[in-house]
Amino acid sequence: MKVIEKYKQKKERREIFLYEKYKNYTIEQLTPILYDNDPLKRNAAIFCLQILSGDDVFNLSMNLCHSRDNYKKKIGVTILSQMTHVI
Repeated sequence: MKVIEKYKQKKERREIFLYEKYKNYTIEQLTPILYDNDPLKRNAAIFCLQILSGDDVFNLSMNLCHSRDNYKKKIGVTILSQMTHVI
């Protein structure tokens, strides 16, 4: 059990670190991170975009949803599903 708890704590610390790192990034800076190999980086970028919200994030998400690439669609839906507000 201790190994699992240590892993969870390490993962949580890394998620917080990445959020702190990305929270002041622009949409243009966050977009490439959406395709990073590291799922924690991708999730942190998605979370930051969800908090940013607004028309630009909404339009980015809608464009991703209309992509032929299923991965991009999934990212678009994930961002839209938790946006804090849409103007």
